[in-house]
This record gives sequence, C-alpha cells and structure tokens, in this order.
Amino acid sequence: QRQMCIRDRNTIMIKKIICQLWNQRRMNGWIFIELVIVSFFLWTVIDPIYILTADKLIASGYDAHNRYVVKIGNYESSNGNYQAEMNTDSICKESYNRIIRVVRDLPEMKDFSIASSASFPNSGSWNGTQIYNDTADIKNDKYIHTQYYEFYLQDGSNMFRTYGMKDAFTGADINIPADAATRQKVFLSEALARALFGKTDVTGQKVYSHDKSSYEIAGVFQDYKHRNYEQPYPLLVWVYNEIQGKTYMNWRYSITFSLKEGVDANAFEQRFKKEVMPLLKAGNFYCSGLESFEEVSYMYAQRSGVINQLRLKYSLAGFALLCIFLGMVGTFWIRCNARRQEIGIMRSMGASENAVRNQFLAEAFLLVTVAFVVALPVVFHQVHESGFFSSGVTRAILDMSYWQNQPVMHFCIVTLMTYIILLVIALIGTYIPVKRASHILPADALRDE
Repeated sequence: QRQMCIRDRNTIMIKKIICQLWNQRRMNGWIFIELVIVSFFLWTVIDPIYILTADKLIASGYDAHNRYVVKIGNYESSNGNYQAEMNTDSICKESYNRIIRVVRDLPEMKDFSIASSASFPNSGSWNGTQIYNDTADIKNDKYIHTQYYEFYLQDGSNMFRTYGMKDAFTGADINIPADAATRQKVFLSEALARALFGKTDVTGQKVYSHDKSSYEIAGVFQDYKHRNYEQPYPLLVWVYNEIQGKTYMNWRYSITFSLKEGVDANAFEQRFKKEVMPLLKAGNFYCSGLESFEEVSYMYAQRSGVINQLRLKYSLAGFALLCIFLGMVGTFWIRCNARRQEIGIMRSMGASENAVRNQFLAEAFLLVTVAFVVALPVVFHQVHESGFFSSGVTRAILDMSYWQNQPVMHFCIVTLMTYIILLVIALIGTYIPVKRASHILPADALRDE
C-alpha cells in the first residue's frame, strides 16, 4: 500500500510538472530551442575528443621507458675530418660494426637492436608493402597493406626485447628461431594476422609478397603503435643476419638500446655524452647525440604538427564547452530567479525546501531530455551524411574491437556523454538559484516580487 501511495504521488508530481511546463511554454520554448541547438553542436564537439582520447589510450605495444636511439653522423667530403680512403663499402661496414660493438658492451645496457632507419617507434620514416595470404589473392590483387620493420641478428641484436614487444599469446618475450633469417621467416602483429587470416593463431602458416615469394610466420606479437596518437597499424617484421656495407650506413641502420633495471637514466645520459660519445667514432662515422624514445616521439609529433593540431582541437573543444556551460547555466539561472514568487507561494503552502528543489530539478531534467531526443535525428542525419570524426585511419584496416571503430557503439557512447554533460549543466544552473530562493522566507520572497 505504501508503494502504491508513492507511485501515485510521483504520478501526480509528473503531471503537475508537465502542466507547469506547458503553462510557461513561451518561456520554456526559447530554452527548448536553445537546448536542441546546443545538443547538436555539443555532440559534434565531443566526437573528435572521444576519438583522439580513445586512440591515445590504446596500448602502444612497446615500452618507451629507458629506451634510447644512438644518433650517428657521417662526415661529408667538405669536412676537415673526412677521410677519403675510409669511404669504401667494406671499411664503412667495419667502422659501423666497431660503433655497434661499443654500444653493445656498455655496462648499463640491457638489450640492443640494429634495425633499419624506419624500424623504431615514432621514427621520421615509414615503410610499407603489400602482403597476401594466398597466391590466388596475388592474381586477384587482394592484399593487405602493412608497415614493415627490418632488424639484424648480428652481435646479439634483438629488436623485440629492446623495444619491449611481447608475444600475443603468452605476453612473454618473443622467441626468435635460430633459422629465422636463413629461412626468411617473418613475424606478424595481431592486426596483420587478423586482417590476413581472421585469427591470430597463425604461427607456421605462410604469407606471400607480390612476386609470389613465400615467408613462414615465426610468431605473432601484440599490436604495436608506430605513432603514439594513432591506432595500431598492421606490422610485419623481417629478420636478417647482418648489415651490409654502404657509405650511407648511418642513414640506413639505426642503433637502439634499453637500460638495465636500477640504472639512473640522468646519470647515464651525462656519462654517455662525456665518456661514450668520443668512443663512437670510426672511419667517417661519429656519434652526434643520444635521444630517448620519449624525446623521439615528442620531436616527431612537433615536426609533423600533431601537437599543434591536438592542442587546437582540445582548446576549441574546451572553449565551446565553456561557452555552452555559461550560456546554459545563465539561462536556467534566470529562469529560476524569474519564478521566485512561485517559490514563495509553494513555501507558504507548506512545501519543504527539498520538495521545491526536486520539482525544479525535475523540470530541468524533462526539458533537457525531450530537447535532446528531438535533436538526435538531426545528429544521426549529420553522421550518416558526413561520417564520424576521422583520426586518419584507413577504413580497410580498422580494428573493430575498438569501440570508436564500431558505428553503433561509437554513436551511443558519444550520445551518452553529450547527454550527461547537458544534464549536469542544466541541473547545476537550476539547483543553485532554487536552493538560494528556497531558503528565503515566503513573506520575503513575495515582498521581493
């Protein structure tokens, strides 16, 4: 019986609120139109923020902590340190190998890698190719476009351990078979394995290049982000035995390494500049500096304009949210202050402060909800015609396990976020003035009117 009474009381209150909104339809009509427009605009503001933030939060697939890139320069013929007799392929290879061995033997070093210049995270270069999962797909031109890394096994080089890349199934270090280079075995990221085979358990199967050369899959590693602000791109890793001699080896090969646990990074960097850099000189090659993975990431983002783009988008979104907040709070504030006489009458008739506040909050809730529902078809039409905000990921390689790539889930999440923000702003703009007005004695409220 008590529950029935509560339901009846709530029903009466809802009917009363609807009647109240209708009786003040001229005032509420302008607020309603404002809410519809703001709902549409706010949705388009929240969408890019959701995409950029969601992509940024995806695991990178590697560990950037205490990882470094050794910068190697090459004296030009116009430089006084240039030695023409040292500028042969064989001598260049030996000179570069001497530098590699010095880095390898550093006491602070845990793992190191010799890789192509584009084969470390956030490098300035990017290499791509076409991979097929069957020779029949080559004829039909059904390929998966993939990024590729190249690294070399000489002197104990191990790119996977150096970067902190892990096996897709065990989460442990990736095992590199002894014949990986001689038998042209390759490693695939989860994204590439799914794109080619629809699954990740593909070790032992083969992939093909456009000339029908086959490569056995030696392992699958966790998805990997070459750029911190992007989603993981399909990645293939080639393995070779040793580097080849070229006069431009410093442009072709990169040397990266990780520090042992417990090593003070700042102290190591100072020691490297003072003691190690002078040792990294052989032939026409010399060490021009040391960069951490974090520095490499920041510098690339800065050079490419990504940082400025992100700052601009977040700044514009923040400014838009501030304007919406101030506009809506002011509108609901004025609306509540204009009804101080009504509040005084309600209080004089025995309504408690909580009852007054609840009624006004319920009115604001109903206004926002109805206006938002009316705005949704317009938002849906906009999305249908123009699409969602794009972070630059090609539709063909989207990983549908991410919510931002699922159209229905994406729309629902951004819609829910937009609705919650609108509702919170409206309730704040209603609660504060109503609370102040409900504290005033009924006689004072009526006298002010």
